Amino acid sequence: MTEEAVEEVVSDCMHHWVIDQPNGPTSEGICKICGMTQEFKNSIQGSGWDRDGGQGRRARQQKKAT
Repeated sequence: MTEEAVEEVVSDCMHHWVIDQPNGPTSEGICKICGMTQEFKNSIQGSGWDRDGGQGRRARQQKKAT
């Protein structure tokens, strides 16, 4: 298959992602169909890995103590 043909297959692909187990803020995924790779976030905004140093947890603990 030529490089041009490969690019066409990837651009037309309806990706079926297989994503690695969560291990940190992101996981790598690979398309079962075309082999393309992509990085995926393992959390939603405002929770989990994207928090800054546990500040949210500390704030909740301080609020409970008062």
